Amino acid sequence: MTAFIDPSALPALRAAGIFFLIIDILAGAYIFRNRHRWFDKDPDVHDDPKAVRNLREEVLVIPWIYFTILLIAFLIQLWRA
Repeated sequence: MTAFIDPSALPALRAAGIFFLIIDILAGAYIFRNRHRWFDKDPDVHDDPKAVRNLREEVLVIPWIYFTILLIAFLIQLWRA
């Protein structure tokens, strides 16, 4: 797919990809710094088992990891093109 990209557009695509990768990493750092606020025991919920808290964390972290790996793989393809 990257073979069909116009070579004159590659620098702009690389810059945009790096920009979005930086935003993605900053979002991951924000999630990591505030993980206790979002994923710890909720005092307003009567029965908040640890399994539910782990699921809340997985629902957010797994797609973030997938998106980050996909973005890095795409950037590697752009730099090799």
